[in-house]
Amino acid sequence: MNLDGDDSNAVADALAERGVPFIYSTGNSGRDMREGFSNRAVLRKPFSFDELSSKLERLLSP
Repeated sequence: MNLDGDDSNAVADALAERGVPFIYSTGNSGRDMREGFSNRAVLRKPFSFDELSSKLERLLSP
């Protein structure tokens, strides 16, 4: 979403194009998601190790 003042759209596009699973990590609200990416997993900041582990398990499970 925001990488030190720049957006992460190019990174998200490249990952999605290659079929690489990813999670957005953001302190922003869900309404900030760009069109076509609202179904992506989001990890809200601040987050715990357990929350991160849970999201990764769901993302990477077959």
